[in-house]
Amino acid sequence: MDEQPKKVLTETHQIPTYFVDFEQKMTIPSLFLLMQEAAWRQATRHGFGYRQLQEKGLFWVLAKIKVIMYRYPQWTDAIRLETWSKEPERLTAYRDFDGFDAHDQRLFSATSAWHILSAATNRPQSLDDFRTHFPIPEGRHAIEEKPAKLPAPVNPATTAAAVVLPSDIDLHRHVNNTRYVQWVLDRFPFAFLQTHRIHEIEVNFLQQAKVADTYRVDTEVLSDVEYLSSVLRGHDGKDLARIRTLWEATHVL
Repeated sequence: MDEQPKKVLTETHQIPTYFVDFEQKMTIPSLFLLMQEAAWRQATRHGFGYRQLQEKGLFWVLAKIKVIMYRYPQWTDAIRLETWSKEPERLTAYRDFDGFDAHDQRLFSATSAWHILSAATNRPQSLDDFRTHFPIPEGRHAIEEKPAKLPAPVNPATTAAAVVLPSDIDLHRHVNNTRYVQWVLDRFPFAFLQTHRIHEIEVNFLQQAKVADTYRVDTEVLSDVEYLSSVLRGHDGKDLARIRTLWEATHVL
């Protein structure tokens, strides 16, 4: 029996109304949600999912991710999402994603880095005990290079402080990773969002925010279509996340 298909999780999704924007195209935070759930399902299938780790006092966190968008799926489109593990390091697991339309045309590709943290200390744990559980399809990459470490903005503009709300909190009682992305994207003017769409997005998740924390978003303009943002915690100024966005013009109003 060919074991290779078991190493890649393949799912088909139809894009619902609550995953799309004002142009009926899937949003980046919605894509992050789909990928996060697919990663959880494959991890569970191979014995290192949320509940299996919870029994050991451990949990997964997404550390870095890079996504390249080739074409945006729209409301009611059927997409095929594929995900698989890549060769891990001592403290870092790697996972790639590919998305295809009903005609097998690539919609997006992503590569990501993950840590297993101790629930007691929030410190990364060695992956040595899990390495043999990672089902790795040899030589397959959605994006070959590993997700990069992003610098802090140098000359940013700063937004007003905001408060972390209960609706931002996930099952770990921390801000869900998609919220940092949404906070940054919401700082772009609506006029810009009507004429531009993200081609690439890179995110580094650095610290955890909790309910009632305050935060602000600093954004540096690198070019007309490239921006570097930091989400900073209010009480100590620490970086919660850094996000690089590369946009492409879609049309002129």
